Order: sequence, then structure tokens, then C-alpha cells
Amino acid sequence: MREPAPGAEAAGVALADWPSGAPARLVASRLPSLETRLLAAMGLTLGARLVVRNQGDPTIVEVRATRIGLARAVAARLLVVAEPAAP
Repeated sequence: MREPAPGAEAAGVALADWPSGAPARLVASRLPSLETRLLAAMGLTLGARLVVRNQGDPTIVEVRATRIGLARAVAARLLVVAEPAAP
């Protein structure tokens, strides 16, 4: 598993570029508000802890107890930072 790039914590990294298996926290969305609200309804809210399970198109993320498939174009507009691994 690759580690996130140095400095990733400061500004956020596009979810589409986040390594599979690395835990992350959603810090920003560059999507229109309607799309952001739709993702929030599925559990992908700002501050949510997630893990990328499969990179590609779709990008599969696990958030809470759910796996969500996101188009790569959507994942590219969501910003994440490193999150310590769960105990």
C-alpha cells in the first residue's frame, strides 16, 4: 500500500488520487451543492472517515458500514486528508 504524499494533510488530495487501503477524512467537496447533498444522504459527509477499497472508474469507497461507487470525475472533486488507522 502506498502512503499519501508528504503535505497531503495541509491542502487535501483528490480522492481519485488517494491510494487504495489508506484511511482518509473527507475535508472538502468541489461538487455542486445538489451532488454534495446526494453524497451526504449516502453517508459521505464532510468530516466522514473513509477508506478507498478500489481505485478506478468507479472508485469504491467504504464509509461507515457502506461501500459507495463513485465515478472517477466525482472522486476527483472530493478532497481528503490522511486519517490515522483505526485501532
